[in-house]
Amino acid sequence: MINDDDAGASEQDIIGLIEQKGIQGRLKMIFVETPANPTNDLFDIEMCSRVAAKYSGDGKSVLLAVDNTFMGPLWQHPLQHGADIVLYSATKYIGGHSDLIAGAAIGNEPIIKQIKRYRTVLGTIADPQTSWLLMRSLETMKIRMEAAEKNAAVIAQFLSAHPKVEQVFYLGFTDVIRPAQSQILKKQCSGYGAMISFDMKGGQDEAFRFLDNLRHIKLAVSLGGTESLAEHPFTMTHSDIPVEEKYRYGITEKMIRLSVGIENVDDLIQDIGHALS
Repeated sequence: MINDDDAGASEQDIIGLIEQKGIQGRLKMIFVETPANPTNDLFDIEMCSRVAAKYSGDGKSVLLAVDNTFMGPLWQHPLQHGADIVLYSATKYIGGHSDLIAGAAIGNEPIIKQIKRYRTVLGTIADPQTSWLLMRSLETMKIRMEAAEKNAAVIAQFLSAHPKVEQVFYLGFTDVIRPAQSQILKKQCSGYGAMISFDMKGGQDEAFRFLDNLRHIKLAVSLGGTESLAEHPFTMTHSDIPVEEKYRYGITEKMIRLSVGIENVDDLIQDIGHALS
């Protein structure tokens, strides 16, 4: 684990850490989630692929796995940037209606054959009803994701101008808040997504007051559905991470995460404005 700014770690930083830990001989996989949940930090997939290739050879292959749930199959394609396996919580944008639990792994034929063998042994196979629901949802996935992305852009602008909001973490603002990651965004993302996190001025009490006063947006930890959801990462999705680690990654008591849905954006702005006031 990188101990400082993980998203800002260079290729040499990661190689140095691997060798400092003495794990280069045992390294089997590099796993990365990009954009990161809930901060929207970006990681360079091609750089991670080069690190994996450095430790491959002599009959050993180090795989690169990328969790692409935040961007879904629409806004980012990790296989094109050197990933070996792409992972999705299909519950999210692929399912898109918050009515199923499923996961998906994508990769080349030899890798998927190995995964299928383990899947057969472990029994992690979607039931027929879930499979049917996923097939239903794939027909509307693109238009749902585009509608959510359009709403998120409007909401991010509203939040960034609000006096009670300290900072907004949204991929559309990368040039301003994280200029060092701008080239990664341009290289590997075709959109800004529909996930927004923001820090409330004040702290946890203000964050909780905001969540308590939402009327339309529901309090829930899922994302990527047609409905908009809000949650408090510090005490909900990331509650089991040590406090000092959360602080290191910028996950504080004042942070709210929004998964923007496809409702009328004026209704969403009204709800958020009411909760902030």
